[in-house]
Amino acid sequence: MRKAKFEVPSEVIGQFTEKMVELELENSIVGKTEEDEIEVEVLYEKDEAQSVDELEEFLEELIDGIEEEGEEDEEEEENEK
Repeated sequence: MRKAKFEVPSEVIGQFTEKMVELELENSIVGKTEEDEIEVEVLYEKDEAQSVDELEEFLEELIDGIEEEGEEDEEEEENEK
């Protein structure tokens, strides 16, 4: 059995969890980082590697979305000044 670890920002843990369930991946929460990200461990077989890659890409998209929202919020704050 193989193992993959993900550090998931708390803002998107719900969406990330839904994707894991959709992909039917065995998982467990193993901790929390100093940045308050949730550490998730996924156990998978070789034939599930593509699903793990899909989950990794999905997480990257979620993180990009958080970063974009942060940039938009900063722009709005500057425009209000």
